[in-house]
Amino acid sequence: MAVPKHIVDRIREAKKQQLKYLNLNSAFLDYNYDDDKLTEILTVIFNLSQLEVLDLSNNNLKTVPKNIGTLTKLSNLHLTGNNLKTVPKTIGILIKLSHLHLTNNQLKTVPETIGNLTNLSHLYLSNNQLKTLPESIGNLTKLNHLHLSSNQLKTVPESIGNLIKLSHLYLSNNQLSIVPET
Repeated sequence: MAVPKHIVDRIREAKKQQLKYLNLNSAFLDYNYDDDKLTEILTVIFNLSQLEVLDLSNNNLKTVPKNIGTLTKLSNLHLTGNNLKTVPKTIGILIKLSHLHLTNNQLKTVPETIGNLTNLSHLYLSNNQLKTLPESIGNLTKLNHLHLSSNQLKTVPESIGNLIKLSHLYLSNNQLSIVPET
């Protein structure tokens, strides 16, 4: 199925207008387009250099392209409700992120580079298949909300004690036998 020209044209026009917010929640991107066309749309989106908020939730996306790191002005990234199994290491380039939503995916791991997101205040990772978290999560010292419910976590890193601003920690429905005291 071909991507309607008007969709690509509108996204390209948005680049000229320095678009800051793009909501494609439930746009059924992968259902409507084959992989090549979806890549074309995402490539155009990742050229929106002024973008601050990107919502690609509920689109059944299977991957996040590595060039997500080109959106260096992003403060909010919503990827909830897709079929993501991994997140690229380049996510760590998005140092202005304050909110990262990855709930309801199929993530088995989170890259160590997540620790570079030192402005993150909200991290949503519930309802995935996470068995471990990287030690670098302790670098997120501005984190207020950490949602880890309904995963397969058996432990959490000792470094979680470094999260001095953490006011909301959700760990229910995991396989935790011990939580660090700090």
